[in-house]
Amino acid sequence: MTFRITPIAPIVFCMAAAASAQAGPTVSAATTFATGGPGESQPDSITTGDGSIWVEYGNGADSTGKSGNSTIVRYSMTGTVQDTYTIPGLADGLKFNPKTGMIWALQNNDGNAELSFINPTTNTVSGPLKYALPYAYGPNSGRGYDDVAFLNGKVFLSYTNPVNPTDPVLQILNNGNNPQGTLKTTTILTAQQSGLTSSSDEPDIDSLKSTPNGRLVLTTEGDGPGTGDPVGEFTLISHPGTASQTVTNVHVTIAGQNVQGIDDVIFPGAKSGWLYVAETGAADKVDAVFLSGLDPNTPIVSIGGLDEVALVNATNGDVESALLTGLSSPHGLAFVPASSARSAPEPATWPMLLLGLGGLAVVAASRRKSTLMT
Repeated sequence: MTFRITPIAPIVFCMAAAASAQAGPTVSAATTFATGGPGESQPDSITTGDGSIWVEYGNGADSTGKSGNSTIVRYSMTGTVQDTYTIPGLADGLKFNPKTGMIWALQNNDGNAELSFINPTTNTVSGPLKYALPYAYGPNSGRGYDDVAFLNGKVFLSYTNPVNPTDPVLQILNNGNNPQGTLKTTTILTAQQSGLTSSSDEPDIDSLKSTPNGRLVLTTEGDGPGTGDPVGEFTLISHPGTASQTVTNVHVTIAGQNVQGIDDVIFPGAKSGWLYVAETGAADKVDAVFLSGLDPNTPIVSIGGLDEVALVNATNGDVESALLTGLSSPHGLAFVPASSARSAPEPATWPMLLLGLGGLAVVAASRRKSTLMT
């Protein structure tokens, strides 16, 4: 397997000490997977499907659809550009639907929301589709849909910018996996029911993922110290949309203090594979790192307030160890297990790959020091 290697000097890649009795995950190889072409900037959402890695570049487009376009780039597993697609407005949410093989692109998460679809076989973009009442369009609509998840044959949507405790934060798309015409939804969780509300602010709803054990995980990107809601957290939803639905909020902390800016959470569901990380800030690139020694049920979390990607205890929210630090506003994450990914790097090639990295640290996997947001 040929790898396109680009040094990632500012980042520190944390590896568990080989002699440790409880060795944690190991970063075996790292590359700059993608940097975008001319006019492509601010990579954010990442999804995998149809044997490809799909990346959304926001390009500074307005999140209410007033101006600009987003670019969706389809890459091979080794980072070769296969196709590019233009989506009007800001295509913040991007997800592969395994039931239909289509790529869903959610547009304009802060107002005038729409939904488009990319067909990987015909390379065509269809839509956009609009939402039915009570969703409101216009210059003051103020709400949209940020992400989508597919679970148990149903389609779930994260609904952004709640301003009242009774506003919805999670809905089911009634149209199902093959929507046509006007999009209709049913609310299954409000801000109040989620337990994410504070006395001064409603949650800043963002990414939505499904987990290997059949739950949904919802993030609240803008919450944490220095915001109206001081608790940075993610939410696990079991049996979503059923009478037995339960909600568990995981407050993410390091050294007992809350973190800020959780953008995405994934459960790897495998012990090894390739992790893809979008650096939406000044770095303007997508990283790919090969991880081994993972606990399939320990979530990987991108934490903007710490500029790192870390492992977090799913029960108590404690940041257990950093996988990547020194990032530039980490946002979207995707994980491809080794069993279905491009080949893992051969052991003999690891030293060569790691020599290309400007920063490399060996740390204990249980704890490390980090600068906290204040």
